[in-house]
Amino acid sequence: MVAREADLEHSIWGDRLADLKPIVKMDSSDSANLDNVMDLLVRTGRSPLEALMILIPEAYKNQPDLANYPEITDFYEYYSGIQEPWDGPALVVFSDGKTVGATLDRNGLRPARYSITKDGFVLVSSEAGVVDLPEADIVEKGRLGPGQAIAVDLENHTLLKNWQLKQQVASAHPYRQWLSTRQDCKSAFLDAPQLDAETLLRQQTAFGYTTEDVEW
Repeated sequence: MVAREADLEHSIWGDRLADLKPIVKMDSSDSANLDNVMDLLVRTGRSPLEALMILIPEAYKNQPDLANYPEITDFYEYYSGIQEPWDGPALVVFSDGKTVGATLDRNGLRPARYSITKDGFVLVSSEAGVVDLPEADIVEKGRLGPGQAIAVDLENHTLLKNWQLKQQVASAHPYRQWLSTRQDCKSAFLDAPQLDAETLLRQQTAFGYTTEDVEW
């Protein structure tokens, strides 16, 4: 994030963006820095759900569950070239006063269980039994899987499940069109190596390339 600060610009902030830096601080916790970056994205015009999908994306490649949601895959693929996944916090709960929700990291390292009652009460916690709810009042209960999210829209009084809320965010812009435009630019790169094997190896060694870098 420190490296990205030099490239930040937005019409909302103009020349005031410098006043917001540093966005992250080395002496702050990982969660505090995530909160700073999310706050910046939300105050720049993104919804909390969109900001979290950018910062904490699910493992979307080769995922069968996303076969019917190509627009969500396009969203994740588009932002994968702009923002690296934030792998620190496991379960994130968020609210901006209009929406309240929770999302689990793509590794699913912490439980996130939810219950919904007849009177519209929605409870999400990392453990079952945090609040004693009469079993007869519960109309639905379950848990979030890796990378999944749940949210309550307090303005429209609606409950948004994982695919519904992600479709809502991913359909806001033509990400597939943007990806196609960006990928077309790749044709400008040369198809064949311009260095012989010995010179290439010498250059890679000089610049600290490892076997992992080359194979990846």
